[in-house]
Order: sequence, then structure tokens, then C-alpha cells
Amino acid sequence: MIPGTDTALIRLSQFNANLEDNIKEAIAEAEEAGATRLILDVRNNPGGLLDQAIGVTSQFLKDGNVLMQEDAEGNREPYPVRKGGVAQDIPIAVLVNRGSASSSEIFAGAIQDHNRGVVVGETTFGTGTVLRPFDLDDGSLLLLGTSQWLTAKGRLIRKQGIEPDVIVELPAGADLIGPTDLEDLTVAELLDSEDKQLLKALELLDALPQASLGVGGQHWFELSVIK
Repeated sequence: MIPGTDTALIRLSQFNANLEDNIKEAIAEAEEAGATRLILDVRNNPGGLLDQAIGVTSQFLKDGNVLMQEDAEGNREPYPVRKGGVAQDIPIAVLVNRGSASSSEIFAGAIQDHNRGVVVGETTFGTGTVLRPFDLDDGSLLLLGTSQWLTAKGRLIRKQGIEPDVIVELPAGADLIGPTDLEDLTVAELLDSEDKQLLKALELLDALPQASLGVGGQHWFELSVIK
């Protein structure tokens, strides 16, 4: 839980084989702790398994497609949302940056295309090529791009990336706040942190905490939208 708020921060570091089950557990734990909003952090997430990208994204959507796959002839295959998502209505924000790639971009693009939540941060890496393996006679392996991923609305991911709804640039080397950092973080330390992307997400969710100015005074910390 983010101090001073009813918002939980969930970090998705990679779309590995267990992420769908893990995200369900994390959402349940967050709601049990009193969370009424979620921030999903896929910054510096290099991606992973397509099946997990579909499964995780489906937890937040009710219907439609997660993405489409397009071959060299322009034929498109849709990948629909799986039924039974556990977080279809809770307000969410998604944090992305230049290190968000592949499955992270599928996730952020789907949330954006379905108007399910706000995407905050920096334009993502732009990985959307489906690689097919070919075994060579000398025992080596050739990976050849044979198709590409598009968002649910048909937007190209490859070399384009996902542009956030709200762009917030961070300087190189800025400290990003992760879930483990929140355990001992005070509200004042949170508001004074370098992670302006997280603070902007809180503001857009109407969850930015108040910091005391002393006896009898409260003040809302405001962040300007960077475009």
C-alpha cells in the first residue's frame, strides 16, 4: 500500500510463467489491505510470454481483444480477452518507460485501447515482432520475424512503442519507487521522491496524499502535466 492512500502499487517485473496467478494473488491481497485503486508498474519490464500477457491483461478487461497478430500478407488474428477477470472495475493506472517492451507493451496498449485506465510515463521500447525459430544444419538456431503484434485497435507496436496518455520524463538514474520501498516510506518522503511518474499516477487517480505543513495546516502537492 502506498502510504497515506488507499492505493496499492503492484510491480510486474517480467511476464514469466506464473505471472497470471501471481497478479491474482497480489490483487486479492491489495483489496484485503483496503485498496480501492491500483497502480500497475511495468517500467523496465522486458516482456515475456504472450500467453501470460493475455492472461494478465484479461484480469482488468471484460470483453474485446487484448491484441492482434498480423502476418506478412496483412492477415490479422485476434487474441480475445479471457473471461473471469478479477479486477474489471477497480480504477487503475499503468506506469511505463523506455525499458517497457514486448508483453509490457501489449498490456499497456490494451489498457489504453479499452479506456480502462490511464498510462503514465515515457514512450515504450517498441518491440512487436513475433520471432519464429529455424534450426540450421550446423546446430545453430535462426530467429526470423514472421509477423507482428498490434494493439486491440490495430496500432503498430514495432518501432513505435506505446505513447502514454500522460508523458512524464524522468532524468537518467532517477530512483523509481518499488513495492518494497513503501514499507518504511513516510508520506513526506513519498511526495519528495524523484519518482514523479508514480506521483502523477496518484494524482490522476485522485489519490495523491496530503502532507502536513504543521499544526492546523494541510496542503495538496500538485504536479503539472508534462506533454
